[in-house]
Amino acid sequence: MISTPISPTRRAVTRATTVLAALSLTGGLLTACGDSDDSADNDSNSSSTGAAATPVSVTHAMGTTEIPADPDKIVSFSSAFTDAFSALGDPVNVEFRSDYYHGAAPWENGDSGEVVSSPTAGTPDVEKIAQQDPDVIFAGYVPDKATYDRLNQIAPTVATVGGSTQTDDWREATTIAGEVLGKKDEAEKLVADADKAISDTTAKYPALKGATGAFGQISDRGLAVVTGDKDPANRFLTDLGIVIPDNIRAASQDGARAFISEENTDLLNTDMLFMWPVGVPASDVPAKVKGWQDLTAVKDGTAFLADDEAARALGTPTILAVRWALDKLDPTFSALQDAK
Repeated sequence: MISTPISPTRRAVTRATTVLAALSLTGGLLTACGDSDDSADNDSNSSSTGAAATPVSVTHAMGTTEIPADPDKIVSFSSAFTDAFSALGDPVNVEFRSDYYHGAAPWENGDSGEVVSSPTAGTPDVEKIAQQDPDVIFAGYVPDKATYDRLNQIAPTVATVGGSTQTDDWREATTIAGEVLGKKDEAEKLVADADKAISDTTAKYPALKGATGAFGQISDRGLAVVTGDKDPANRFLTDLGIVIPDNIRAASQDGARAFISEENTDLLNTDMLFMWPVGVPASDVPAKVKGWQDLTAVKDGTAFLADDEAARALGTPTILAVRWALDKLDPTFSALQDAK
């Protein structure tokens, strides 16, 4: 579940049927969130931090948007924003979610007021969004300016934040959510606590610092890995001290993703591997990927084969998903320490 595509055209096909769809999956968690309707609750939440909600100006992939203070109804297709509002105690009114996902992930609170399933592989139907009468839209990935303009006509719309055009950065999303709710201090503490969990992990496993690694996907179409520095998946790895090798970066044609041919499987000969089998049973991976058993990470027990939930947490980290992912990967980190 990698958050950006390899080709320039994202979400052109159905997820899980091609590499592109799978690589686009994490950025398309089609979630939506809306603030609590109870203005008294909002007032009390604001006073708890000593800061009243004010209009917030947000710079994002499509420009700059001013979000009204304490919006009554927030729509988001971004898991990072949905989880941020939930973590801040203001679960949303509406959540748009791709029907690829069935129910809340293990780290989610599942407290959205309404969940709207979206069968599409990209932005939900604009008309359905308009029917929700939102005050603000957190769209995350938007395929083009024309789509963004249509959304922005419905309500002030925020595309991806944090430097990636594909997936929201979880730290920035949490900070912005805190500003929107007048809970800046609470949001900063949430981020600080998550960062401490990361630093505690690196202290526990010093072998992580400088270890080489890559996050990618295995499907019937072959192998693909994330190469972009600003991609949240790679940021999660580099936060842990893991280094994406230059030869893997060089294999990318667009700076974001790289297809790895069967003849070049040895490019994945890294200290650690985080791979998501899509449409391929994990038990079939050794036979599916030429040279898999010869890779260093496989021999050392530091190759992590992610299920859909783990791939989602790694590909689109959120304020709620980060700690879950650290716990999930703990045995792999331990194996790395033992191997060193």
